[in-house]
Amino acid sequence: MPHLFREIFETAVVFLYPANCRVCETSLEVTSLPYICANCWQDIQCLEPPWCDICGTPNIKGCCDECAVSPPPYGKLRSIALYQTTIQQAIHLFKFEKKRVLAQHLIQLINARIPIDCAIGEYDFILPVPIHKRRLRERGFNQSTLLAKGIAQAAGVPMLMDVLVRHRHTVAQSSLDIEARQHNIIDAFKIRKPDVIRDKHILIIDDVITTGATLREVVNELWKADPAEIDVLTLARTLPD
Repeated sequence: MPHLFREIFETAVVFLYPANCRVCETSLEVTSLPYICANCWQDIQCLEPPWCDICGTPNIKGCCDECAVSPPPYGKLRSIALYQTTIQQAIHLFKFEKKRVLAQHLIQLINARIPIDCAIGEYDFILPVPIHKRRLRERGFNQSTLLAKGIAQAAGVPMLMDVLVRHRHTVAQSSLDIEARQHNIIDAFKIRKPDVIRDKHILIIDDVITTGATLREVVNELWKADPAEIDVLTLARTLPD
């Protein structure tokens, strides 16, 4: 079943036969967004300044202690919302239960809440964090690619799909503890066509940042091509312990 037809079919089923909200379990109205009620969508905890100038950790003015002592490889990282309740369930439905119909609503959320210090139109290229071809076959799509495409189209910035690949299959990061995540992701990515991004301003898009291990590996690999700048934007983030 083609992806577009599948999304239309899934949307029709949800609207014709509304069930319960996957967050609060109240009955969905026919006019509700798919799977999650309007009230829960409104309860998403979107991030507001102040945040760390570099890593974007909330409630920090200037630079946080960790970034001051050991700066990350990217210029700055920004996130739209905290990875809690509604956004956590929405990402789970989208990513693991393959509810692609939610992509458009998550993209709308991102584009409506782009941080004030993250001017998308100033970047030369947008790059989604790639997944391995084996996982792509299993899932049928890369969630970061769908989000990046929606952001790129809204901002009029080209999206690159073939500059960075995930050439080594790894265990899902979500199933590992912090230390294991660091080792699991080592040498998982490979840069191709480095000349395309040399001296360019790059924005990396991912769905969630937890420990940051994946994004650090991605950014470190991209620096081999000598871009001018690498920043990161994620849909959600967890709070540091």
